[in-house]
Amino acid sequence: MALAGVSSQGVAPFKTSLHPLWFSASFRHSSVVARSYVTCTGSSERLESYYSPQNADKSSKGITYPFKLGPHPPPKKISLDMEPHDRRKRFPSAQVPPNYANRFWNSLPNVNKEKTSNGQLDAQLPTGRDVIQHFNTSKFRSATGMTNVQLNHALVGPSGWIEETKRLRAVKLEQFSPSLANTVKSDILEDEHTLIDTMQNRNLDDATSLIDVSIDTHVKKRDPPKGRADHHSVHLEKLVRIYDKVLIVDSVLAANRVVKKLVQYKHLIHACDTEVAKIDVKDETPVDHGEVICFSIYSGPNADFDGKSCIWVDVLDGGRDVLMEFRPFFEDSSIRKVWHNYSFDCHVLENYGLKVSGFHADTIHLARLWDSSRRANGGYSLEALSTSLRVDDDELIPEKISMKSIFGKRKVKKDGSEGKLMTIPPVEELQREERVPWICYSALDSINTLKIFESLKVKLNAMEWSRDGVVLGSMYDFYEQYWRPFGELLVKMETEGMLVDRAHLAEIEKLATIEQKIAAGRFRKWASKYCPDAMHMNVGSDAQLRQLFFGGTANRRDPNENVPETKTFKVPNVDKVIEEGKKVPLKYRTISLHKIGHEIQTEMFTPTGWPSVSGDALKAMAGKISADLCIVDDTDEKDEIPSEVLMAENRDTGNNVKQSDDVDTSAYGSAYEAFGQGEEGREACHAIAALCEVCSIDSLISNFILPLQGNHISSKKGRIHCSLNINTETGRLSARRPNLQNQPALEKDRYKIRQAFVAAPGNSLIVADYGQLELRILAHLANCKSMLEAFKAGGDFHSRTAMNMYPHIREAIEEKRVLLEWDPQPGEEKSPVPLLKDAFASERRKAKMLNFSIAYGKTPVGLSRDWKVSVKEAKKTVDLWYSDRQEVLRWQKERKKEAAILHRVYTLLGRARNFPSMAHASNAQKGHIERAAINTPVQGSAADVAMCAMLEISRNPRLQELGWRLLLQVHDEVILEGPSESAEIAKAIVVECMSKPFNGTNILKVDLAVDAKCAQNWYAAKDHSGGSSFGEIRWPFCKVQGDEDGEWRPIEYSHILMLKPANNFCFQDFFVSSKFLVFLQVKLKLHSIFYWEE
Repeated sequence: MALAGVSSQGVAPFKTSLHPLWFSASFRHSSVVARSYVTCTGSSERLESYYSPQNADKSSKGITYPFKLGPHPPPKKISLDMEPHDRRKRFPSAQVPPNYANRFWNSLPNVNKEKTSNGQLDAQLPTGRDVIQHFNTSKFRSATGMTNVQLNHALVGPSGWIEETKRLRAVKLEQFSPSLANTVKSDILEDEHTLIDTMQNRNLDDATSLIDVSIDTHVKKRDPPKGRADHHSVHLEKLVRIYDKVLIVDSVLAANRVVKKLVQYKHLIHACDTEVAKIDVKDETPVDHGEVICFSIYSGPNADFDGKSCIWVDVLDGGRDVLMEFRPFFEDSSIRKVWHNYSFDCHVLENYGLKVSGFHADTIHLARLWDSSRRANGGYSLEALSTSLRVDDDELIPEKISMKSIFGKRKVKKDGSEGKLMTIPPVEELQREERVPWICYSALDSINTLKIFESLKVKLNAMEWSRDGVVLGSMYDFYEQYWRPFGELLVKMETEGMLVDRAHLAEIEKLATIEQKIAAGRFRKWASKYCPDAMHMNVGSDAQLRQLFFGGTANRRDPNENVPETKTFKVPNVDKVIEEGKKVPLKYRTISLHKIGHEIQTEMFTPTGWPSVSGDALKAMAGKISADLCIVDDTDEKDEIPSEVLMAENRDTGNNVKQSDDVDTSAYGSAYEAFGQGEEGREACHAIAALCEVCSIDSLISNFILPLQGNHISSKKGRIHCSLNINTETGRLSARRPNLQNQPALEKDRYKIRQAFVAAPGNSLIVADYGQLELRILAHLANCKSMLEAFKAGGDFHSRTAMNMYPHIREAIEEKRVLLEWDPQPGEEKSPVPLLKDAFASERRKAKMLNFSIAYGKTPVGLSRDWKVSVKEAKKTVDLWYSDRQEVLRWQKERKKEAAILHRVYTLLGRARNFPSMAHASNAQKGHIERAAINTPVQGSAADVAMCAMLEISRNPRLQELGWRLLLQVHDEVILEGPSESAEIAKAIVVECMSKPFNGTNILKVDLAVDAKCAQNWYAAKDHSGGSSFGEIRWPFCKVQGDEDGEWRPIEYSHILMLKPANNFCFQDFFVSSKFLVFLQVKLKLHSIFYWEE
């Protein structure tokens, strides 16, 4: 039950929400104003503990209130029933805060208090408006335990109030809802047939022409959900304790006065926090998104702002001018500021044109430096940190209370009962409607931030920072030297963002969609030979695929359950089939699917015991093969492709790619046996490979192509701004919104997604990355002679590893039957003898895998699964690797011992990773910790090197002068943007900075190899030697019909986009899949394409 009423001159409405027994009010002619009489029955102790005055300003004459309405208003009477109330029974854990109510009443002028024998307190107040405002929410009732509230409003018309109400509306309207809704809701409550009339958030005088309104409402009291009221009110009581510490700033004049005092406190450290509306923090970038509705600044107990220590600034309704008054504070680099998640707050403030400066610390980074394992043990939120940290004197940091605990409301079911789902109103609504709790809640963020900073600073100062046995200071010194400037640099990189070519993304989206349909059609056509309705199935449905491949198969966990032999499914009626007895096609049609083929062997099952049809399971069925290499007539997707672009496939070249009878079947998967081997088995494997391709393309579309086109992650300038975070246990960066570090591997980047990341006109990109950084760090940490010599010699490290592992390879090299490496001279096109990587490809592949696997702590058991060999055979290969690298084995054992004794290991620069569960870990958990103990010093040290390189680049004065800026870091790779005219100069400087990242030196025992390229887009700057951009397709050579004398040249995707339509293209010496031919014809509008076999 809620009522809104105002005076005749448009005073902003007051509201009251009631669970009480009776309410009555009357409104007469619009030239009068209201007199209020309030009676509350309940616990005066709890009522007083809840109530505290709003907007109080101290002056030499005592306390005055902006709500005072004229010199001689009619008296308002407040009666409080003081009868005993057993609050301990209902609120056993509650603490009684200071008596705000008595302090408030005693400070008011013309107060006549009388305490009678029955416990009533009568007060003649100048205005009851402030008190009434506190009666507007259920939180007031929960906190006070009131069982009865009576309000009687009678309208009188003293002319002395009219001008004052005009002023009040102009000055304080923002404190109430600005909405002038004209809503009267009626409903019947249970069996009492009682009319409930709710008049919310409106100005009765202005919004209606009502002359007389009379309401008499009886509301049945509803009991709060069991346990909910107690828990809720306890949190509320905790919040209101800090209200008297908060100075509310909601005008330019007040802001100006506060800022003048703030800038005088430069010797103090200031904690800042913002609250932002109209943003989805999980999915949207804060750059150019969100609206700041308020912010708070806490400068510690030694700061005095008119008797308050915390500043809360209201900028919700037209408060931009108020925010701008704080520009001198936010932009002063000499004023030290700490934040919790500095990145977010900085971006939302800079959206208003502010240039935030004076960054001193981010408590998230401090907490991660203190304990990197908290991500799985409590987390790094303000709420989590405030409950576990203590300041020096062991006083608990004020507990951060979650929004759901304070403002959560249960959704009401259709039957009127409360559901389990909790919802939180929009923050701008909370600031207007739940003003006092919201002020306390948001102000507590900055208070907690400063106290957490002080506590973490003490803890980090107590932690020794050393490197190579030399003590360099404390870990807080480490923070100041490395992570503080690094945190500020990451925010600048986020602000820069990367420019995206949406036209390219739209183009490859079309291509990917066509290819996905073709691949799905190829699978459907094959499956329909065994099950006709499979032509209409949803290839993305696990249930339908499981039915098709494993119908009748028993559940692994419960043999009494089986996948049905046959099952019907509803699918979209895309063909508009009219069922029997119907006149028009229905939206959905029913299909029946049954098992095809023989029993397919699988070792993959879901957690519930059913055969898996995941991507990995399908790949196991298909084997290591590509989708069918045949021309387009093997699919029924022709209606999806314009008829004029379908090729003349029935030419002399033949309709199908011929298969030899002596086909190597080792690459085929389990489907080859299940479908009878031979031609039928091969067709099955290729068809399932097409299904895998559907999944692969869908992943690229959903994870990369579509998200990168979203407005939620980009700014008005078309640049994508991802969030860069130091939130991994090793210290490596992670990215989100979007995760730009998670780009497809070059050999799988079939649509050249990286090509969408471009430089602005007149600019170029520099993409520079380390070569084999982690292996070089392992060689340094373990002081491995063999590895150090291999890196010093240069060349192909993995080939050298293979040579040292296998005697027969070393013998072949010594006899010059193969070459370790080959540096071609002018005029030489082919090496005189085979290269090691070609002659012994299998051994080199194993050596390469071992190089990285052992650095990551992988065991022979894990390698045996990867190689599909016995553990004994895998161990033999591992022993071969270690035979020439005993120092690495010794170093790894030392790290395991360190983790077991100290429960931590260290990186190159002295950062620690903790293993708090080591003391009580199971054998399996200890194995995981031991692998992490081996991996962390390598990965974490690589993160240290990359961080130092980025700091070196950002501080380089020449790069700054030339206008080059860091945009992104992807593990061992950095991307910069700047003017094209100075690209080569800047590239040389970047390589130098990365080669000597430690203040112009290299502290490693091995050189740091850096490869850098300049280009107009990210893809063009990468080395593409690993494979073609279309995956399994051999990239063709071509020449245009009519230019027979021209040279055969490889087609590049970028060239195709620029080529004009021609009559014919000829491709020489390659097989190409129909999907690519269709793409060429759609893109180039070709009449035909010719190809032939050798």
